[in-house]
Formats: sequence, C-alpha cells, structure tokens
Amino acid sequence: MEFRFKLSEFLDCEISKINKNLLPNTFSGDRRAAAKCIGYVSEIMDSMGIASAHAQALQKPITSAEKLRNSNYDVYLLVDFEANNGNGTVLGMLKVGRKNLYVFDVTGMSHEKKALCILDFYIYESSQRQGYGKWLFDHMLHGENILPQEMALDKPSEKLLAFLFKHYGLQTIIPHNNFIIFEGFFDYLKSEVAVGTNGKVPKLAATDNYETESQHAYPNQQSSIKPDEHGLSMYGKHAAFKPVDTMGSIMSTQLQQDLQPADYTLNKSYDSFLHETQRDAENARYDHK
Repeated sequence: MEFRFKLSEFLDCEISKINKNLLPNTFSGDRRAAAKCIGYVSEIMDSMGIASAHAQALQKPITSAEKLRNSNYDVYLLVDFEANNGNGTVLGMLKVGRKNLYVFDVTGMSHEKKALCILDFYIYESSQRQGYGKWLFDHMLHGENILPQEMALDKPSEKLLAFLFKHYGLQTIIPHNNFIIFEGFFDYLKSEVAVGTNGKVPKLAATDNYETESQHAYPNQQSSIKPDEHGLSMYGKHAAFKPVDTMGSIMSTQLQQDLQPADYTLNKSYDSFLHETQRDAENARYDHK
C-alpha cells in the first residue's frame, strides 16, 4: 500500500513494532518529530485496518489508530523502503496483544491464562504469496519469545488457519466462543521433570526453524485420551493417583474388627471360637445349678 509520505523519514527497520503511543519502538526525536510521526502512523493504521476488514468481509475495521491508542496491543508493520520510487510501501501488518482467557483443555478442565492473541493479520493483496507473511509472523514470534501453538486466535479467518497449518503444522483446534487455541497450548502445564527446564518450554533462536520445532516439540497427543482395555482414559482424572486408605477401606477394616472377638487369632476360626464360647456358657450354668 502506497502513501503520500516517505516511510524512511520515521521508520528505521523493515519490520517495526508500533505501540499504543503510535510510535515505532526505535523512534528517537523531539516533540515535533513525534507529532509528525504519530500523524503518519495513524494514517497507515486506519488505511491498513480498512483494507484488512475488507479482505475478511468484516462490517467494520478491527484495527485503527484510535483503537490502538486505547489499548495495550502492538502492531508489527512490514514495509519495503525501495518501492514506490523510494517513498516505500507498506506490505503488511500483524496486531497482537495479551488477554485474560478462560480456556478449556481436551478433558473439559478450565484454566485461566493471560495469553498472547493474534488480533489482526493482513498482507496487502499485491504482496501476498511472496513469503512476506511468513517473514512478518516469524519476526513477531522471535520478538515475543513464543511458539505458534502457545498463542490464541481471536476469530481467525480461514486464510489465517490455512497459513498456520501450512507453515507451522497447526491443525488440531480446540474451539471456544470467540477464539480458538491449538493442541500444544497447554504444554506449559507439564511438570519440570517431564520438560526438564523448570516447566518452561525452550524458545528458539533467530536462526531456528519454527515449522520444524512445532512439529517435533508438540506431536499430536490425541491417542493419549483414548480409553484403555478397561474402558478408562489414561488422560485426566482417570490417570490421577488414588490413595489406598480410602473411606471404604477404613469402614471395611473397622467392620471386620467389630465382628471379630478380641482374642481371635489366625489359628482359630470364628465358628470354632463361637462353639467354645457357647460350651463355656453351658458349663457355667450347670455349675451354678
């Protein structure tokens, strides 16, 4: 997308992170330069937000300068400085932000987590299918130090789901009301013994391949929730440790103690003991007479 101003006047990098102040994270300048930069960034956000909404067939934009200013979200902006006779063009944007979510795992158990969410992702039509989306998304992942399956998607489009499946192997969806998560989202709950890094999943360096990591670090675990030969699932509550001294076991032990006489031994059956007791009672009655 082309604009009337030169992008290199206020942007230093091909991918810039724009915060709620509508300033790039690398911006440096006085108040006058900041005001000018905010005006340029506002125009970019409004125009790209409208284009994104049109591409997704939305009734109104979900990204604008005003919306970004009144939030704690960030926008990653991808530009080409050499295009448009040196004035530059905006190739795409990716808006992310953290939200407090109540999410359900495959067993139906609820968890509260402040998750990083994909809120808007758009590559300008003439720049699509050239690798810019993958470049922008990878830059965001490294910047946020996160894996693709650890994120939530806010009302994703079919194109976004296809993009994540193609480049990161994300396929198994756990749907919720207004967002979705993928299998692997709950791997942060693994014990430090299982993970070996104090419960933290190791992140990737800038040269690592996220597609390879996502397919090997988080294999499909759907087989773990299938019932075993006894009809019980080995995932969730059926796999939990069950103590031996349950209330039923305690009551059973107490009942046996109440039924058995105090001097009952393993060498003498209860029937034999009862017979001897009745005989002693008869003898005592005979002696009394």
